[in-house]
Amino acid sequence: MASTKTVPLPTLRELLANLEDPILRAVSYRKDLPVDDGLYAGKAHLLGLSTFEVKLYGRELQRALAGDYMRGERPLSRFWVPRVKRSLPDLTQHIRKEYVTFLREICPAGDDPKTYTEAFKRDLDALWFLSDRVHEAGTSVGKTKLQNAGEDMLAKYQAAIDQRDVEGLMALLTDKSQETAVIERVRAKAPDSKLHPDIAERLFLELVFPITLRAEAMDLILAGAAGA
Repeated sequence: MASTKTVPLPTLRELLANLEDPILRAVSYRKDLPVDDGLYAGKAHLLGLSTFEVKLYGRELQRALAGDYMRGERPLSRFWVPRVKRSLPDLTQHIRKEYVTFLREICPAGDDPKTYTEAFKRDLDALWFLSDRVHEAGTSVGKTKLQNAGEDMLAKYQAAIDQRDVEGLMALLTDKSQETAVIERVRAKAPDSKLHPDIAERLFLELVFPITLRAEAMDLILAGAAGA
């Protein structure tokens, strides 16, 4: 069974609402540059690494040596960095993949190496904020939903946890009414960030919600395994 150390859902939802604004601003800031597929393509450097991966590793190595990853933070790089105590679940690579896919929907077509450095800086802001939001929700909301579940729903949760059924848990954890409320809120906020409301909606429907649900499901499974 998952941990009973939970936070009330209204408190969690208020916290998550505060994390929406920096995400919207960061995505708005990135959308004006070209897609820059060459930034993310492999084989540009030694060992087949992309320019993005090389820049990212350099930045995160610097942060790790400064002691910024010793409290469970999740570096975005897929490579080892020193002085890291990485928390689970870790959806950083999933976030990166879906983020680049989303950029292809909202950014101007084209690949301009002169914009790589600026695009990387804007990507980093967006990815850090997205990771914060996904993992903050993923390690809190699922446990609270489980604690608040009625007997019938609790049995369904437990069966899915026992079977390590991520997709099944995601379906059980989905709260369409709450998703609708979030969509209405981010659409209202979007113009203040100079982002079209339709882009804000798609960002949450296509990226934030599904990855967060996956993080919630994985967190419950990990907690269930730890308590077995």
